[in-house]
Amino acid sequence: MSGSNKSDNGISSGLRAHLTASPLVVAGIAFFVVLSVTLYAHFTIEKREDEERVAHHEFARAHIGQNLKSYLEARFLSVKGIAAVLENESQPPSKTEYEALARPFRENFRGVQAVNWVDSSGTARWIVPLDGNEQVRGKDLTALRIPSIAIAAARSDGLAHATSPITLLQGEIGFASYFPVSLNGEISGFINVVFRFADLLDSIAGLDPRGSISVALHYDGEYLLSQSEGPRGEVQSSLFYDLDILDRTYQIEIRSHEAPVSYIDPILLIIVVNLLFASAIYLLLKQIGLLAKSEARIRDYTEIAFDYLWESDQEQRITYLSPRFEEITGRPASDFLGRRLSECNIQTATEDGLREHADMMARKQPFESFVFASDTEDGRKTWISSSGKPRFSAGGRFLGYRGADRSINEQVSTEKRLRRAWEHAESANQAKSNFLAGMSHELRTPLNSIIGFSEIIRDQMLGPVGKPQYAEYASDVVSSGRHLLSLVDDVLDLSKIESSTFELSEDSIELADAFEFVRRGFRRHAEARGISLHLIVADDAAFIRADTRIVRQMVMNLVSNAIKFTDYGGAIKITSERDTNGSVHIKVTDTGAGIPKEHLDRVFEPFVQVRETALLSHEGSGLGLSLVKRFIELHGGTIDLVSRVGEGTSVDLTFPKHRSH
Repeated sequence: MSGSNKSDNGISSGLRAHLTASPLVVAGIAFFVVLSVTLYAHFTIEKREDEERVAHHEFARAHIGQNLKSYLEARFLSVKGIAAVLENESQPPSKTEYEALARPFRENFRGVQAVNWVDSSGTARWIVPLDGNEQVRGKDLTALRIPSIAIAAARSDGLAHATSPITLLQGEIGFASYFPVSLNGEISGFINVVFRFADLLDSIAGLDPRGSISVALHYDGEYLLSQSEGPRGEVQSSLFYDLDILDRTYQIEIRSHEAPVSYIDPILLIIVVNLLFASAIYLLLKQIGLLAKSEARIRDYTEIAFDYLWESDQEQRITYLSPRFEEITGRPASDFLGRRLSECNIQTATEDGLREHADMMARKQPFESFVFASDTEDGRKTWISSSGKPRFSAGGRFLGYRGADRSINEQVSTEKRLRRAWEHAESANQAKSNFLAGMSHELRTPLNSIIGFSEIIRDQMLGPVGKPQYAEYASDVVSSGRHLLSLVDDVLDLSKIESSTFELSEDSIELADAFEFVRRGFRRHAEARGISLHLIVADDAAFIRADTRIVRQMVMNLVSNAIKFTDYGGAIKITSERDTNGSVHIKVTDTGAGIPKEHLDRVFEPFVQVRETALLSHEGSGLGLSLVKRFIELHGGTIDLVSRVGEGTSVDLTFPKHRSH
């Protein structure tokens, strides 16, 4: 017993002696243990932060782009709504009218420097607001290099165009957009909206209040500016993607900033050695805290990109709503938690919207942009766009949904304004059609009477009228009355086509008969002017399926024009032929004066007569070619006009293959 005790005491004493005799060794072992744990924790955290940084970048890249796109689209849609209202007017807007439309837009949307009216010549007329933008008023913007490019492009294709980056009068950087406004087929001016880039970038500021991500803007490979609020540390990595602003492409840079590096004082190492267990617990808690911060950071980014987050269980009952839910919807979270969405007193655009959405969730399918409306406690309606994704366990068991929602009130409001503008335009167009239809009826009755009685006087059917001049005057009245009646018919046809109420009466047409009908109608007129009429009908292009009256009227309009502008002794040829695609062509060719090249683009516009009135005095309404173009388009065909001054003109009507026999 005593020996055993001695042995135990000896081992204990020896161990204590060894530990007390070698404090440096013990301290060294403790140091290396702590160092190993510290390095492991450091590299683990660094690796996770790298993975999170990549994930954060991808997240920011997708959702910042969506925010910027929505930011610009809402403003461009509103400008198009203003343009639609102006296009319904009969003349360019006055200063008062324009300011009444532009001022609400300027006040409702941030980032807009000015909303100007630029007339058709490129001169800035009405400036909203004028304060701070006085230098623009009355300025010819086409004399400036960058604006002139955008104005020329908008004038050319009738679409909205943006400038490259410009320096604003206030010293900031931005861009200008030009939205053309057309009246009667011609551009009457442009809505010139000037945007500030700083506000564009600041609209997504605050992505990370504690500071690790910032946004910068580039154009054509050159840096423009960064958001005014954001981290200022060293940039660790960057991602670029394109942002389309009308016809211009900019580059958005998502930049990740390094966190400040801290250095541990050597004295702290002695404390770490003496507090080994406390340090291990501290490192463990620090790692857990970093993981919690990482989760909070991801949640922050998500809540910035969207308005609020939500989760549901396997039964589709809502189990979680992020803090901003009540701020966005104006309703307490208790109205939704523990309930299915269909039980939460919401509305959708269609009656079956909720049922279809529930069916999709029952099939456990992801969904995007499901739109519903919720009434706030004060009676207002909030429109929400919801997106969700099903969650599954590692074993494939369905756990519920996780999703993110955002308010689309601004988008819905813009769509309603555009819809009202469209309805107003439709109402105005219908009123115009009704007016023209009524007027044509009221004009035809007295015109027919005037023509009939004038023919009786001209032909002296009831006896001589006395002086021969009376008969000549009556002949002039007949001619003028028929011309006016033809003009009324042309205007009515044009109105029916524009209001989409014109209906074709189709049957099989033998082109030889149609051409002969036209020749009989113009034979005496052509003979009086010494002009020969030639008809050529190809065997494989002898029939088409179309509206007989319209086909005759198209050819008559073309022949009438040809006779007017063909000199004595000239020739007019009416032909039909089939091309290799099976389409049938009707061509009217003359040897007349021809049309100057600079006028060819305008010959198909209503009420346009391309001639020198000082040299020619032919009657006409200017609707002939315009009606022909619309008639052939009603048949699904096309019209092509080729003309050379002094040589003549050829007009080609092409009927699609399905109308040939």
